[in-house]
Amino acid sequence: MMMQRGCFAAALTALLVLPAAPAWAQATDGTPDSTLTAEVAHRRVEHDRIRHEREALATARQRDEAACYKQFAVEDCLRGVRTKAREAGDRLRAQEVELNDAERREKAAERLRSIEEKQKAVPPPASRGQGTDATVRKTPADPANTKAQREHDAEQRAQLQRNRAQQHDSEQAARAAVQADRASQARVRHAETLKAADERRARVEKSQADAAAKGHPPAAPLPAPTRAASSPAR
Repeated sequence: MMMQRGCFAAALTALLVLPAAPAWAQATDGTPDSTLTAEVAHRRVEHDRIRHEREALATARQRDEAACYKQFAVEDCLRGVRTKAREAGDRLRAQEVELNDAERREKAAERLRSIEEKQKAVPPPASRGQGTDATVRKTPADPANTKAQREHDAEQRAQLQRNRAQQHDSEQAARAAVQADRASQARVRHAETLKAADERRARVEKSQADAAAKGHPPAAPLPAPTRAASSPAR
């Protein structure tokens, strides 16, 4: 069992030190576009790293679980392997949520910049006081086009607000999913603990029955596990 836990810990350590491509070490000229490109490249590298680590974790877990069935304390070995895999999976999930949040914020900021650039591109109204002839030569603004532009800008701003609300809902859903997963895993661990206790008690009772059949005095019974006090907190 100790040897299997050591193997799993070594695998996790190797994953933690996987070299990520130095996306932000790339030379940039300091402009916003070059900085944004470096951040996008960095996030892509991070997504690839998380995917590779998940695959390596799944492979290591299958290997270590198979090795646990060759140990004497199978349940204890499996519990240790699954706990380490769960902690590593939670760490990767948190990193992935941060990357997704950064991408959503970047997209929202890009849409806002696009709206502002469109508003700046609209020519200002003709200035007054330039004489009667200049005023006559000026083409009056089309009220229909001005109204359509205002409606378009209003729709863009409304869409931006909807995107922000959707981003907030997605973040809350992700946090709720993580909490539900942890609660489910806690219930599984509790059930495994009760099952292991039942198995140990069954072995002791069988040993006592065998001893009684052979004329030996039975040993003191094991205390029954307290199920209510051990139930995981919700």
